[in-house]
Amino acid sequence: MHKLRNLIRQVNKTHKGLGPLVAINILTSKAKKCLLVISPAGCGKSVATDITHMLLRGQAIKYTSLTLAGLIRLRDQFSNFTGSIIIDDLGSEKSEWSRVSTINVLATIVHTHNIHKVTATSEIQLTNFHGSAALNIQPVLMNQLVGTEDWIAVVRDKALRYYHLIRPTVPKDYIPKLNFDQGTPLEQVNKSHHKGKLWYQLIQIGLTQWSYARCIEHIPTLLRATAAIDGRQDVTGEDYRILIKLLKPMQIERYAITSWDFETGRNFLNNIYCILVEIASHGQPTLQTISEDYKISPSTVERVVASAPEWCFKKTNSPTKIVPTEQCTKILNLCGVNQTW
Repeated sequence: MHKLRNLIRQVNKTHKGLGPLVAINILTSKAKKCLLVISPAGCGKSVATDITHMLLRGQAIKYTSLTLAGLIRLRDQFSNFTGSIIIDDLGSEKSEWSRVSTINVLATIVHTHNIHKVTATSEIQLTNFHGSAALNIQPVLMNQLVGTEDWIAVVRDKALRYYHLIRPTVPKDYIPKLNFDQGTPLEQVNKSHHKGKLWYQLIQIGLTQWSYARCIEHIPTLLRATAAIDGRQDVTGEDYRILIKLLKPMQIERYAITSWDFETGRNFLNNIYCILVEIASHGQPTLQTISEDYKISPSTVERVVASAPEWCFKKTNSPTKIVPTEQCTKILNLCGVNQTW
């Protein structure tokens, strides 16, 4: 069995639905990519971060935020850096500018490996950075991010956005004990073939977030990282299949962000995304369940549901439930909500 598949199953035994989130954190760390995890409070982002930090065995450093100015103090530490930077919760940073700057800086340095900037008061030069970065953010803050110029200029093509949709129905107050090794160094894995049905499935998923040029940059590296974790020097069909399943939640972005112009006028549909989380987690959640999850009144839930008839509708029985439309069910299946590991 592929080590990533085994890891997902191990995590899911105690923390149901959290296995793929841990796996994508480990995979992007191996591939040296920037990962942005979007999920509401209470869905297990911090637990997944703790598990990832444990599995990386001292190769990861955790921060609450990290701006370009802050890198001045850490330039020696991050020059020739090959580990992982983890930002557990961007919501803890109160400044919108600081949140966007943290994402912007990490996406840039992970992709370019170098920063050299001169300002009126300082100069910062950071070289040979070959690490990864993982950041957790709540969907309520995404609207600020997608509306900035940095979304188009930096974040959109340089970071992988993973939309975690599963809320734990039985939360655990511990992290599982897992057996996991780092596998083969990424540099020892041979390049994969850029052809075939599975390759084009990956490209189709990647194009929901990245340009084609970035797809053929990111996806081969992710494939090699998938093989490396499994301790092999060659990419096989199983690596393609595992990566397809792991990347499926990326496709939520096509439905969660609306645009009015080519490069401006973007909006993150926070209410729609929160509805999808409830349906993915509970199937047909009751009004009371959604009220408790988001700390709002049942009447507010009814109002929000009524504003999204293409996604769900109210089923009046005892108790009143929210039911997904056929379109909603198809999209959730497309994004891997009901897939098995």
